[in-house]
Amino acid sequence: MTANQPSKPLPAVSPESAIRDHLRRLTRRQQRFERYLGRQLHVDPAGLAVMDHLVTAGPATPSELARELSTSTAAMTLVIDRLVDGGHVTRERHPTDRRKVIVTPAEHWEAAAFEHVEPLVLGIAEITASMTPEEQETVAAFLERTTQAYDRATKA
Repeated sequence: MTANQPSKPLPAVSPESAIRDHLRRLTRRQQRFERYLGRQLHVDPAGLAVMDHLVTAGPATPSELARELSTSTAAMTLVIDRLVDGGHVTRERHPTDRRKVIVTPAEHWEAAAFEHVEPLVLGIAEITASMTPEEQETVAAFLERTTQAYDRATKA
C-alpha cells in the first residue's frame, strides 16, 4: 500500500445512516437558527416558543399556552412577564370571561420576525420549486412520518 491509500477500505454509508446524519445536521441548524432568531429579536428560547405559538395559532390565555408548551402556569407567567416587558406581547381582558387574560403578539412582532425568517422561507420555497411533484410528495411523506415518530417518542 502507498502512503495515500488507507489501510482498510472505508465502510459504505447506508441510506439509513445518511438520512440520520442529514436529520442530525438539520436539527443542529434549526437549533442554531432559533438561537440566532432569539438574539435578533431579544427573546429567550421559552419566549420564542410562545411567540411562535401565538403567531401560528393566534392569541391565547396563559393557561392555554402553558398546556400547549408543556410547562406550568407559574413558569408561563414569568415568560409572559418578560415578553410584556420587552414589548413583544400585550395582555388584554378576555372578551367573554373577564377573569381571564388573553396574550396577543405586538403588532410589530410578525414583521420583525419575518425579516429574519424570510431568507429561510424563500430558500426552502426555491428548493421545493426545483423538485418534481413526485419528489415533493416523497419528501412530504417522509417529513410527515418523521413528525409522527417524534410524536410517538414524546407521547404527544
